[in-house]
Amino acid sequence: MMRKLLPVLVLSALVPSVAAAADAFPSKPVTIVVSVPAGGTIDAIARMVAKDMGESLGRQFVVENRPGANGNIAADYVRRAPADGYTLLMLASSTLTLGPYVMQNVPFDPVKDFAPVAMTAGLNMVLLANPKVGVTDLKGLVAKMKANPDKLNYSSTGNGSFPHVAGALLNLDTGTHAAHVPYKGLAPSIQDLLAGQVDFTFDSGSAAHVKSGKLNALAVIGPKRSSALPEVPTFRELGLPEMEKVTGWHGVFAPAGTPADVIKRLNAEFNKSLKKPESIEKVQAMGFESVATSPEELGSALRTEYKNFGELIAKTKISID
Repeated sequence: MMRKLLPVLVLSALVPSVAAAADAFPSKPVTIVVSVPAGGTIDAIARMVAKDMGESLGRQFVVENRPGANGNIAADYVRRAPADGYTLLMLASSTLTLGPYVMQNVPFDPVKDFAPVAMTAGLNMVLLANPKVGVTDLKGLVAKMKANPDKLNYSSTGNGSFPHVAGALLNLDTGTHAAHVPYKGLAPSIQDLLAGQVDFTFDSGSAAHVKSGKLNALAVIGPKRSSALPEVPTFRELGLPEMEKVTGWHGVFAPAGTPADVIKRLNAEFNKSLKKPESIEKVQAMGFESVATSPEELGSALRTEYKNFGELIAKTKISID
């Protein structure tokens, strides 16, 4: 009888200890690995929530920057970390949903190697034109491009980036052709747009330049209008709903296999920080949409965007040589 009861007794003893371990999380500092250098928007949001979560949970949340290779360095590092919730990854969705299609030798599976934790910001890019182009709406830009084949150009933050794909899809959907001018990052792309060296681009954080009259906002990717520029229509409103596929977000992931209870606790704490009025204000001031999702919703967004970009890359034939 005792031999039969022994496994049951052992299992009964283990169940409370597993639950207690989840309740005790975190019992040591948590590292949030960020895929960009210090000073960027992802980094700023990471430091904002790290401070809030440290105060809420009584443990230190450390932000560690591991930039490079379109976020692949940070992603590969976290993929290899213990699946215990103490090493997290914060990055732009393009690393997981676009990079695998346009970069060679990506060292991870974007769906299988990570456990979704929380979405931290929604990307809603705006089509921006330099006033010298002489257009104030999408209809005017398309007409200008058709009247001047191969004469206009657009900047991006690099080959295979969101703005690159958006510009290529705009060309395809409107039967036009504007030349792509890739830059190494957002700052030089916007600087040359402001200087009139390029004609248009896609960006989410230039509302101040629009309001000052330095740039014209022609359309918003969508699906909703931008909270920073609510007067600017979406592409769907203007008859180009396909443009909505070039969307994105910032999110937090843990290594695959991280316990569900730990993921749930982390999600609740991230969302608590992101729902604070001051946090919403900061995120929107950066040009992003404030969001708070469940791990399941983030996982669904990842899979949908990954599928969409596979179709778009095949359609636009974008690649990085």
